[in-house]
Amino acid sequence: MALSVVRPRTVRAWVLVAAVALVAVLVPQVPGWLPVSSTSTDPAALRQRVLGSAAQPYQGYAEISGTLQVPELPHLGDLTALLTGTTRVRTWYAAPSRWRFDVVSTAGERDVYGTPDGEYTWDYGANQLTRLVGQAPVRVPRAGDLLPPELSRRILSAAQGDPVTALPARRVAGRDAAGLRLVPRDPDTTIGRVDLWADPATGVPLAVEVTARGASRPVLASHFAEYDPTRPAAAVLTPQRPPGSGYSIVAAPGIADALGALGRGRTPPELAGRALREANAAGVRGIGVYGTGLSAFIAVRVPGDIGAGAADAIAHAGGRTEELPAGAVPGRSAEELPDGEVTRLSIAPLSVAVTRSGFGRWYLLAGLTSTDVLVTAAGELSQLGGGRR
Repeated sequence: MALSVVRPRTVRAWVLVAAVALVAVLVPQVPGWLPVSSTSTDPAALRQRVLGSAAQPYQGYAEISGTLQVPELPHLGDLTALLTGTTRVRTWYAAPSRWRFDVVSTAGERDVYGTPDGEYTWDYGANQLTRLVGQAPVRVPRAGDLLPPELSRRILSAAQGDPVTALPARRVAGRDAAGLRLVPRDPDTTIGRVDLWADPATGVPLAVEVTARGASRPVLASHFAEYDPTRPAAAVLTPQRPPGSGYSIVAAPGIADALGALGRGRTPPELAGRALREANAAGVRGIGVYGTGLSAFIAVRVPGDIGAGAADAIAHAGGRTEELPAGAVPGRSAEELPDGEVTRLSIAPLSVAVTRSGFGRWYLLAGLTSTDVLVTAAGELSQLGGGRR
């Protein structure tokens, strides 16, 4: 399928959409050619072990594969590659505040260090070490977010009420890994199942596969090809500045920087029958999270140029635009309320929608839920207004 190139004015909107899609990126099946132990592990106990594994050290080499049919994102080649291709990563992890991952490609190497003092990046091609000051509340997804341990813990944390069952053990990176399958209860989520395999002794996930509802193969898969449960040496986790290299200090970029001003409207207490779970999500004013579990979605009012650009991008990627009927607003007759419109798109398992209300206000919605849910929410948002903007 040929993908459209997004116009420059739509880039900021797609960055937000991609961030919301963080939990929904996946890869092909991990081979399990060698015999594995027949010892079974209780899936509920394994889930708790995985959730509690953040303190376990490891080092290794992983591959992340995504098959989402997303448009190309100008100036965001790394993100596009994560969503649509295979990314190879070397990683060292000692603690939540002490880690490193290197993205290896034919173009060179880019290293990211997490230290108690903040983050550093080393760009081999540019011969540049950069220190990131501060922490963006919401940022663009990167390879480290999709390594098996981090991705598995994110998903299980978001779906703690969903049932898990045991899967046959699998051989991953030369080790026996215990398996479990999570199947979301919510019929509105676009996630059909999440399969993961973890080291039964430490709970560190070694492979994870996310499959969209109705699909037979994962849309995102991440697995270790090499894995060592030992603590990496301190020198490996310490950023180095080679002689003659450049050095800079910059503020950590976030989604708010990409989108500009947010928070241009109130966050409704409920949308599409789902209660507002979090207002000003992740510290970004104006982003509301609705619902719980894997079918939660976000809604945010955006500037008109961002909304129009996102609608244009979604339409070029195969989205559908439809009218939203005017509803009832106190003190206004139906004739006074012009119809709004919504443009929706499903890139399994991600759903996105952009709506323009009859009052000329734009909202962006996205999540791992059906587009019907987003359209219902868009219809309710289109009725907000009538007073001051």
